Amino acid sequence: MNDTHTLGNQGKPLPLEAKIALATWLGVAGLLTIAGNGIVLWLIFRKRSLRTISNLFLTSLAAADFLVGLVIDPVWLVVRCLGYNPKTYFETFGRSIDYLWIHTTVATTFNLCCVSLDRYVAIIHPLRYHDFLTNRRCYLLIADVWFMSLVLPCSRFMVQDKKALSTLYLSFTVMTILFPMSIIVFCSLRILKAASVHYNSIKPASSCAQNQDVIRRSKNNYKAAKTVSIIVGLFVVSWLPSLITGLAHYFSNLVSYDSVYYTVWTYVETVAFTSSAINPWVYCLRNDEFYEALSRTFRFLKRR
Repeated sequence: MNDTHTLGNQGKPLPLEAKIALATWLGVAGLLTIAGNGIVLWLIFRKRSLRTISNLFLTSLAAADFLVGLVIDPVWLVVRCLGYNPKTYFETFGRSIDYLWIHTTVATTFNLCCVSLDRYVAIIHPLRYHDFLTNRRCYLLIADVWFMSLVLPCSRFMVQDKKALSTLYLSFTVMTILFPMSIIVFCSLRILKAASVHYNSIKPASSCAQNQDVIRRSKNNYKAAKTVSIIVGLFVVSWLPSLITGLAHYFSNLVSYDSVYYTVWTYVETVAFTSSAINPWVYCLRNDEFYEALSRTFRFLKRR
């Protein structure tokens, strides 16, 4: 988390070249995030066949990522790249910025957990999938995720003591990054193993007169497992630097955070936000139903 309470007048802003590069990065990432997730949400709204239980979780994730591009990327561009008095600015807006950061992080990482758990149940327990994940349970789970994303950051407004804030930021780091990452990685490993075994078991008999629906479903699950693995890989690459930085900052007992704020945190948080721009394109390019709906809308995509 960005420990904004330690900023003072000693904070040195980024040089002009770094500001231009960072502003370009955040600007492009924000536009791609809005466009990509906006297309996913629009396709699901437009095409009834895409409104499955699994895609409800993707819809929730796309909404969370859309907020990153619409709110967080522009805010971060202003905070990091435009000139202002750091002490005055963060005394006025620091808590609100932290609230937005925590809210979107919780919404994104917890929705990724839901996507991974959905694929885990679908592949590990395919015959009981609809028993475990009914429409009602799906809506309740998504509602819980958004409720937590709105309520958990409120604790930021109640804490002012610097030492307590450091502990609070560590708690948020563990809850919003480490905990979801553990669940996502565990589910991904189990999914890959189960899908690979199932897929390999049907390959020798694929030419025989066996149930083609089982074969098709197994292949789709294997492809879905690979997609989840790609998303998990992107999640780890994007959020691990933020996790390491947060833990290192807390346990090294840094008092002055000015130099770290303007260097390390600037880039690790920007990398974390960029993951929201990549997720929707992975879904559209690797999901046949999404790609078909997308190619019908944009004819030039029919030629891969």
